[in-house]
Amino acid sequence: MLRLSSRPARSIIVIAIVALGGWFLFDREHAPQATTASEAAVDENGGVTLDSVQTGALGLQTEAAVAATTMPISGLPAEVAPPLDSSARIAAPYAGVVTRILRDEGDVVAKGDALVRIQSRELLSAQAELVRARSDAIAVLQQAERNELLLKEGIIAASRNEESRARAAAAEAALQQAEGALSGLRTVAGGVPGEYELLAPIAGQVLRRRVVPGQAVAALEETYAVAAPGSLDLMFSVPVSSRSRVAPGMQVRLPDGSSGSVVAVGADTDRASQRLRVRARAEDDRGLVAGQHIELTLLAPAPTDSIGVPTAALITEGDGHVLYVLAGKTYRAVRVERLGGDRQQAIVRGDVRAGDQVVVQGASALKPLLAAE
Repeated sequence: MLRLSSRPARSIIVIAIVALGGWFLFDREHAPQATTASEAAVDENGGVTLDSVQTGALGLQTEAAVAATTMPISGLPAEVAPPLDSSARIAAPYAGVVTRILRDEGDVVAKGDALVRIQSRELLSAQAELVRARSDAIAVLQQAERNELLLKEGIIAASRNEESRARAAAAEAALQQAEGALSGLRTVAGGVPGEYELLAPIAGQVLRRRVVPGQAVAALEETYAVAAPGSLDLMFSVPVSSRSRVAPGMQVRLPDGSSGSVVAVGADTDRASQRLRVRARAEDDRGLVAGQHIELTLLAPAPTDSIGVPTAALITEGDGHVLYVLAGKTYRAVRVERLGGDRQQAIVRGDVRAGDQVVVQGASALKPLLAAE
């Protein structure tokens, strides 16, 4: 153990201790005394005035309230769908058996490209009907032309000529019907009898293939779905109570921040869910895939007297909500009605105006001091 035996060493230690003690007392006397929120007085109107030191100690921060023009309705489940006006579902016009797949899902096709080959007994009958209709039309038209000449020469009555013209018109209609039945397909040159190819009616991308080789398909059964590139539709529903607030042209916000607009609102409710069907169009299909399920936000018009505040500023108190508003250096609690909103902004109505500074951080420290008006 070290022993201080010299008298000068002891003197130096005593002087150091005295100096430290004096500095400590001086520091206590001259250091600024921090005030606390508990020392703040509540005025007769229920507000509390805080100085800058108290405000900093409580960590209070404010932001300005804004006039609300839209009221977000968030968390609406939606399904991404092919665009209604630029997509097509291709059905087999005649029953048969799939012999070959020519285009698969994801393939880009041009209008008129062959998608699938089908062998059909019904096609043979349709081709025979077309031949008969074409032959009948030629014969009846020739007869109508002869009768027209005979009528001019006065050999036949006008009624007979009219009958021949009527038969010619009927034969022409039958021919058009037979030709229309074979439109949208192409018979396979050099293939087996009754084999035809289904053609893409529009240019785009194959979204879905519903057939496989060897599959028997019925007449008018869907085989392919094709959609043109570009925007996609968003199908969702809203409560019936929101009917008056939803209209074409309203904006929707997607999870990735992109937007779209409402293009159609159902005129009746879904029987199962009792909700209104709504269709919106995404402005950009980036990151979206037909059939995908997402959640979107509908930006409905806000009431004229509503105010938008950061959601973090809203304090739950009982069954209602409270905002802490700063005027000068005085804070007061204001009870408000929450009308809607999302995670970023709450739409409220109460004794708050656009431009008022509302507390967005440290509000919990004010709660014991302020009573809601």
